[in-house]
Amino acid sequence: MNVLDLVSNALGGGALGVLLRIGNGLFEEFKSTREHARKLEEAKTMATIAADSAAWAAFTASQQAATVPANVSPWCANVITLFRPFITLMLVVIATAVYFRSAGLDRAPMVEQINFAAFNCVGWWFGDRMARKTK
Repeated sequence: MNVLDLVSNALGGGALGVLLRIGNGLFEEFKSTREHARKLEEAKTMATIAADSAAWAAFTASQQAATVPANVSPWCANVITLFRPFITLMLVVIATAVYFRSAGLDRAPMVEQINFAAFNCVGWWFGDRMARKTK
């Protein structure tokens, strides 16, 4: 073994160590990126679960609010049951009357507000208020 072999082996080992260290760094970066993507996907899934849970809780509260108390008279129970549909019907009647009785220039600014209120009210009462639980 001569001095040249000794120097080339020492340099070769050092160069190989540097290359392996760079490769290890690239692998760690790839692994970190994959882990970050997995955690981000997990956070999105947890947010979806929380949103579904909140929607289900709101639906349950809505259904409980619509039930008639057991300790009231039948007449009062009928009034309670028809209260929201009556308010909805009155909103539609009032919105229609206001729209058709207003003049052309006065009608334009209120169309969006009337439509928004009427569609939300009718959609809330007669729409599909999440009739079944999803996942």
